[in-house]
Amino acid sequence: MASSVPVIQVLSRNNYEDQHIVALPESSSLPTLPPSSLRIKTSILSLTTNNFSYARIGHLLGWWDIHLLPESIPAEYADPKKFGRISGWGYGIVLESNVSEIQVGTQLYGYLPIGTLPVDVEIQIDTQVPNQIVVTSKHRQHVLPIYNRYLAFPPANTSEGTTQEQHSKGYDSLMQVLFETSYMMNRFVFASESAELVHPSGDPNDGWTLEKADIGPKTTVVIFSPSGKTALAFAHQLKHSRPVGKLPHAIIGVGSSASQAFSEGTGLYDKVLIYEADSGDLSLELGLQADSKIIVCDFGARGNAPARWAAKLKPSYSSLVQLDIGGEVVPDSPEKTTEKFMARMGGPLIINASALRSQAMAIVGEKKYFEEFLKEWEAFKAQGGVKGLGLIWGSGMDDVKKGWEALCRGEVGPNQGLVYKL
Repeated sequence: MASSVPVIQVLSRNNYEDQHIVALPESSSLPTLPPSSLRIKTSILSLTTNNFSYARIGHLLGWWDIHLLPESIPAEYADPKKFGRISGWGYGIVLESNVSEIQVGTQLYGYLPIGTLPVDVEIQIDTQVPNQIVVTSKHRQHVLPIYNRYLAFPPANTSEGTTQEQHSKGYDSLMQVLFETSYMMNRFVFASESAELVHPSGDPNDGWTLEKADIGPKTTVVIFSPSGKTALAFAHQLKHSRPVGKLPHAIIGVGSSASQAFSEGTGLYDKVLIYEADSGDLSLELGLQADSKIIVCDFGARGNAPARWAAKLKPSYSSLVQLDIGGEVVPDSPEKTTEKFMARMGGPLIINASALRSQAMAIVGEKKYFEEFLKEWEAFKAQGGVKGLGLIWGSGMDDVKKGWEALCRGEVGPNQGLVYKL
């Protein structure tokens, strides 16, 4: 029988590799639920290197502030300047509700705490979109809107506890929000119609134009860190979800030698190169013509590879566009992270997924946006998702601890998706 004592993950805010799994015996008795609130307990959760990004940049973008240290935290972890909680994507179950539209047992998909301690959130129903809620808790209003929106599903019944249903929810937890970023990039950043063009950073003065966004038969898209889940989803969208005449000439992956075979096996890339391939003739390696357009997308490459490649290509190709979607996964201190983050401000445009969603909803309407996105997501799952990518299931916080440590050590292969039942 599972322990009734809540357990949470606590991280050092200075180094996300310093992980603590902390029992909270004094939290077994919960306070009265406040008005207009839900009490939610995480039920399914995924871990990816994106969780490391939340920890590394959390002091800049408010991610440490979403699920705070509980009042019952042991004294040795109680200093919020030294310790904190980072969350993950998955499903939670409503244990208590003071909102008439949301019944106990409702399942919520969104950004949830890592642990078995229930959390209380103040919410409002989104009247524009069926079955969605928005968190209005005051301490969370400074974070990007994407982290305060949750999809609501009816309580599970006995017929839904199937292997297929579990796999579907596991895949949602692992990839849905990452797929959404790539869906928005393909449809709205690299828009086929001028009316749907959005700004990658969310800033209307960022210099993004329909000319830069254009993808066509002379365009080669170079994806750095191609085995990452967001990169794989973007390659899938480029390959399968663009109008005739708006397909790229080639989709080239550039990554490590360790992940090259997996990236090739997905069938999403026309060619997969290693980072060091720029020691040769890049025009030949990429199959470029004199009038080629090149789009460089960095999903978290090692070292300075995307900038290095772009610098070698720019003298010969004036039509070169760079976008930064993710940073390199390294356990930098907050000070070093801030330094790197500020340095990125003067480089390629940085994709802001929350701003993409807000702009897209403003263009097509909230209801239509989610209807069309979720239709695309379900179709992606129905055809098998990414070839060769499998779910690795764990159970309980001890398994979460091991999974986090394995990610830190680089022992989780690109073909493995870590998901957990809590």
